[in-house]
Amino acid sequence: MQAAVATGFYNVLVTKALILWIGGCSVVAAIFQQKMLLHLQLRPHLTVHHQFWRLLTSHCAFTNSGDLFYGMLLLYAMQVVERNFGSAKYAAFVFVALGLTSLLEVGALVLGKALGLKRIPGGPYALLFAMLYQYHRIVPVVYRLRVFGLSLNNKMIIYLLAVEMAFSQGIDTLAPAVCGLLVGMLYRSDVGHIKQWRFHRSFKSFAVQWLRPWLASAPIARSTMTMPVQQTSAGFAVDRLVSAAGLRNRQPQSTATTTEANSVRAYLDTLTGSAAVESNLAPLSEEHVALLSNMFPEHPPETVERALAAANNDVSRAVEIMLSTPAPEGSNTH
Repeated sequence: MQAAVATGFYNVLVTKALILWIGGCSVVAAIFQQKMLLHLQLRPHLTVHHQFWRLLTSHCAFTNSGDLFYGMLLLYAMQVVERNFGSAKYAAFVFVALGLTSLLEVGALVLGKALGLKRIPGGPYALLFAMLYQYHRIVPVVYRLRVFGLSLNNKMIIYLLAVEMAFSQGIDTLAPAVCGLLVGMLYRSDVGHIKQWRFHRSFKSFAVQWLRPWLASAPIARSTMTMPVQQTSAGFAVDRLVSAAGLRNRQPQSTATTTEANSVRAYLDTLTGSAAVESNLAPLSEEHVALLSNMFPEHPPETVERALAAANNDVSRAVEIMLSTPAPEGSNTH
């Protein structure tokens, strides 16, 4: 029941950078035994020693292997959000979320003292849950199923991983998770127009010139050609009757071999696009085109129609293709 996400790091530079940075910092902190520099406490770190740099380092690395593994899985799954936002907006979102969650975590340490909250463990828990809220609001449910009377969908595995991380260390990880959800709600509500904030153009130029060549990944080859139209149930019934009557066995061997070869050749021609697609494909549904256009307003109508045609009018498959298609440059994704 894995959520529909595109494979690989093509056009998700921020996701790749976060995974490399957080994973690398976690490994380095474990090797050199510097995990004590990652957690955050109100006393003595902030009020006594004034170690405000911990507000930053507390988000840089996980302190245990279990949360590191689940965190990497969730970060990779959140690439769907970056594909929807675009890398520029997603980078701005990460920056804003880190700043706001750091402030809320300090407030949680002050207010949660009576509940036994004494520390925030090292790890970007709050950032992950801020991303998770965007994922919940943006990514649609592709399919549902019932297991032992429970209604499940394709996004459940992501939510189960998030619940495990939120309660992995009790209230110490639950507090930053709640802070992250609150920041995600604030960003989605566009409080103070924070969704419109972007990095300065000079920083974008620096990132494109110096960082993009190191982080860019080639796309994974994936065919989106429409499959040949399957034979109808009536056609299968006729074939079975003919086969049962033994009429096919009366056909000469050379003719049967030629017919089979022609069928295989036609199938391959349709897959590779070397043959023109026959007109027996169903026309695009205007209702489906309008639905996808409302779900993905940043994409032009031509992209929506191509995705729907590649999915053979299957809305669920078309949604997967659109989620794997990066938004065009300069589009309005607010």
